[in-house]
Amino acid sequence: MAKKKVLIVSVKAGAGHIRAAQAIEETFKAHFPDIEVNNIESLEYTNTAFQKTFTGTYEKLAKDLPSVWGYIYEHLEKKPADSKAKKLATILDRANAKPLRKKIEEYNPDAIICTHYFPAEIMGQRKLKGKLKSKIYVTLTDYDIHTMWIQSGVDMYSVATEEMAFALREKGIGDAGVKVTGIPIMPIFSAKYPSRDKMREKLGLRQGVPTVLSSAGGFGLGGVDKSVALLADSVEDVQIIAVAGKNEKLKMSLDKVAADRNGKIVPFGFVNNMHELMAASDFAVAKSGGLTSSECLALGLPMLIISPIPGQEERNSDFLLENGVALKSNSPAHLMYKFKYLLENPKRLEEMTAATKRIAKPDAALDIVKMVVEGL
Repeated sequence: MAKKKVLIVSVKAGAGHIRAAQAIEETFKAHFPDIEVNNIESLEYTNTAFQKTFTGTYEKLAKDLPSVWGYIYEHLEKKPADSKAKKLATILDRANAKPLRKKIEEYNPDAIICTHYFPAEIMGQRKLKGKLKSKIYVTLTDYDIHTMWIQSGVDMYSVATEEMAFALREKGIGDAGVKVTGIPIMPIFSAKYPSRDKMREKLGLRQGVPTVLSSAGGFGLGGVDKSVALLADSVEDVQIIAVAGKNEKLKMSLDKVAADRNGKIVPFGFVNNMHELMAASDFAVAKSGGLTSSECLALGLPMLIISPIPGQEERNSDFLLENGVALKSNSPAHLMYKFKYLLENPKRLEEMTAATKRIAKPDAALDIVKMVVEGL
C-alpha cells in the first residue's frame, strides 16, 4: 500500500506561520513516521514581485505605520467573507499562484494543512473545481479570527479557543468543521522541566533573585538596550535575560549596558534553547504574537506585553488580559511601573502563573496531527 501523503503549507509573513508548520511537521515525524510529510513555504512558488508585496507590505506597515495596518485589518475584518474587497484580494492572489497550484497538484497529497489563509485561498477553489481531491485543514495561529481565514473548499478549521470556534460558525463556514486544539508549538515547549531554580542553576544564572526574560522582538519602544537598562535600574535587584537574536549590533550594545549593572542583565545573542530560558524565568517581557504567547502559556510563564501591534497582536493581547495571564504597557513609563509591580507583588505573579495552566494547550500540535490522521 502506498504511503499516505500530507502537505503542510505556510507563509513567511511573520515567523509564527512558519513555526506552526514546523511544529506540525515535527509532531508527524515523531508520532506517525509511516506517513510521508512535506513542508513548503507557499510564496516560494510565486513571482518575486508578489513575494515582496505580500510580506513587505505587512512588515513595513506593522513596523513603521502600525495605526495604518490596524485600520486595514479592522476594515477588512468588518467586511463579509464574500465582500468585493476580499474577492479582489483573492483574484490577485490566485493570479500569482500558478506555480504553487502546479506544485501541490503534482504532489497530490491526501491532506493539506495550511497555517496561513493564502494557500487555503488558492487550494480551496481548486478543490471546488474538481482539480484537487485532498482534504484541506486550516490552522489559525492567533487568538482571534479574521475574515480572510474563511475560505471555500476547506474541510476543517483548528482554532485556539471555544470563542473562536463560535465566531467562525457565526460568520459562516458552510459544511466545514471546527475543532478547538490550541495553537501548535514545537514539542520542546510542551516538555516538563525542573523548577525555575534548578533551570537557573543549569544555565549558570544567579539563584535567589527574580528572573525576567526579554527578547529583541519584545520591545516596540525604541532601543532594546536602553529599555533593558531602564528596567534594570528601576529595581534594587533583578536578573534580566536579554536575547538579541541574530542582531550582532544589538548584542554588542547589550554587552555594554550589562557590564555596568552588576549582573542585573545577562545578554545572549542567537539562542536555540529559548524553551530553557523561559523555564528559568518568572515572567516574560514580550510582544503578543500567537506562537510566542502559546509557548509562554505552555511553560507557565506570565507576560508583560509591550505595545501590541494593532490587529492580531492587539486581539491576542485582549485574550491574554481577559484570562489573567498578562499585563500590558503602552509606554516606557507604564512598562517600568508594571515591571516593578510584578516584582514587588509575588502573589499576583503566582495568580497569573496559575492562570496560564488553565488556558494552555501544550499538546495542540499533536491534537491537530491526530485529527488529520483520523481523516486519512
